[in-house]
Amino acid sequence: MRHTEFKLTTTERPVGRIAILTMDNGEDHTKPNTFGEEAFASLTAALDELEAAEDLKGLLLTGKRFIFAVGADLTAFEGMDAELAREGGRRGHEAFARLQALSFPTLAAINGACMGGGLEIALHCDYRTLSTGAQVLAFPEVFLSILPAWGGTQLAPRIVGARNAVETIVVNALNNNQTMRPAEAFERGFADRFIDSATFLDDSLAFLERLISGEETVERDVDPTEGLEEALDNGRNMADGKTSGATRAPYLALELIEFAARGGDLAEGRQREQDALAELLPSRQAQASVYAFDLVQNRVRKQPWKPDAAPRRIQKAAVIGAGLMGAQLGALHLQRLEVPLVMKDIDDTVLDTCRQHIEGELDKRVAKGRMSEGKARFLKGLVTYTTSYDEVEGADWVIEAVLERMDLKKGIFAELEKVVEPDAILASNTSSLSIAEMAADLAHPERVVGFHFFNPVKVLPLVEVIRTDAASDEALATAFETAKKLRKSAVPCGDEPAFILNRLLLRFNAAAVASLRHGNDFQEIDTAIRKLGLPMGPFVVFGLVGLEVALHTAETLQAAFPDRFEVDDSFRAMGESGLPGVYDWSKGGEVYPEIREAVVVDDDVTPRTEEQIQRAALEAVADEARHMIDDGVVADARDIDTALMLGAGFPFFLGGICRHLDQIGLSEELFGRPFVTAEDGAA
Repeated sequence: MRHTEFKLTTTERPVGRIAILTMDNGEDHTKPNTFGEEAFASLTAALDELEAAEDLKGLLLTGKRFIFAVGADLTAFEGMDAELAREGGRRGHEAFARLQALSFPTLAAINGACMGGGLEIALHCDYRTLSTGAQVLAFPEVFLSILPAWGGTQLAPRIVGARNAVETIVVNALNNNQTMRPAEAFERGFADRFIDSATFLDDSLAFLERLISGEETVERDVDPTEGLEEALDNGRNMADGKTSGATRAPYLALELIEFAARGGDLAEGRQREQDALAELLPSRQAQASVYAFDLVQNRVRKQPWKPDAAPRRIQKAAVIGAGLMGAQLGALHLQRLEVPLVMKDIDDTVLDTCRQHIEGELDKRVAKGRMSEGKARFLKGLVTYTTSYDEVEGADWVIEAVLERMDLKKGIFAELEKVVEPDAILASNTSSLSIAEMAADLAHPERVVGFHFFNPVKVLPLVEVIRTDAASDEALATAFETAKKLRKSAVPCGDEPAFILNRLLLRFNAAAVASLRHGNDFQEIDTAIRKLGLPMGPFVVFGLVGLEVALHTAETLQAAFPDRFEVDDSFRAMGESGLPGVYDWSKGGEVYPEIREAVVVDDDVTPRTEEQIQRAALEAVADEARHMIDDGVVADARDIDTALMLGAGFPFFLGGICRHLDQIGLSEELFGRPFVTAEDGAA
């Protein structure tokens, strides 16, 4: 990718000569502007010209088409030490401060995506306009276990107030890197004018002219301290809840925001940002985040595992089973593929509920302005709700989402083979059952693939693509292409029980649950696991997936790998209890008495320490990951890490489990080698 340049031109206007500074890396909108060493050299050269010019009346800073700038070049962060990190912060502060100090009015015309350092450079201008087509604005740094360190923590509180600064820098970042839509960013004060994209640059330039002439002024009445204490409390609570203190980034960001909001000297604030960056960027958490970002933003999009075959074109799709999961899959397929869709179930009542869900999801998009009413009506008209397989005829892609029973799934595939073409692709959303066995009795087993989603479908981006020995390249290529069209991230795996995510999580959680037999309490175990930096402990996870489902998966794995997966009596009693989870949330999260009474504590044991609970879980998941890699269930440890981050919410600052085990030295200690090596086995 070519480096971003700051291209300087001028234009004669009625108010005098105005400079236009355009950030452009010479690529299309799929490769956004970023700031690296070459970009800062280009900006420095442009600033030299701007400072030397004697007749300039103003400056308009903007980006290439559809893109303003998305911040630092993350590829430069890998392996960075404290000295280089501090120098990177100093270089950005020096250049942006020069921009801020120019003797004439400056305006940032935010024409497209604006994130991180892109938003920071905009805040250094005197004024900002924002295009309705800008798509997203954000400070993602805390999500990556660093913080905005080119003035963001110091200028945001002064310009938009402490509440908005904390929300955008800390809360949004910790909330799965949530971004702002243009209207929201404008309402929060990140821009002075909100302008239609069709005439954005012309109108922005005209606005700058009016500011220069004095015809128009901008009034800002921001008290940086308003709501400060409440905002800081909210930020700390969010950081505690999401990270349990496992990364310093959100807490340092809050300290810096507070310093600025209370009137701290800007030059000192910049120095504090540099100190924070020197601490954070070389840290294990930030380095893991850089690795994680590359996996989910670059590697998974390239689909290095996709066969070199043409995917089948999907002109009609079908979902078999219209229950909770099936309805979600139907809504997703309809909205993303926009082809005729058949929802098939044996129960008309279930189909009615499914229709309500699918149409309700479309209505929500209309209400939010993300879809026109006419488009929603059109899509609703594409769906057929039926109890007959006859309506499935002509479907190119069929996915089943019924109960986890092999006989039921095999029967469905047998019925489907009677009505679809021999080369139509059949997919299963099974969470643990063998795809090969499911397809064994078919005339065309080569067209069957596993295509496992995670609940809630709308939120979690992971899809496990399960390949059998019989699966054709066309079937697999179609699965990968379909995942891309559904805007999901496909990770492949072999046809082994519970595939990637459920297998690893069960081994990990089972080791933690075993601490019950040592006399540890439920909450004590959950707290210990969360302090690793995970969003929730094992007993909360079991409540989300369902105790019965967790038990079924555990039994499947015990049958396949009895030496590594044990279903003890306590866990079996939980799964057979019929209760919705371990904790009764209607009573403040107390453990259900029936669950507590089912626990069997071994004789002559003492409770494990927090470190021992964590160590047991980490050793267990390390052992399982080693088996999966050695047995070819996954092509590379990166596949495991990607699946955990996209399907289980493993935070970026852990980098998935394999990278984390490498960083803390456990993989070397247990196996004499790291999991993640320079060579990517999937490439």
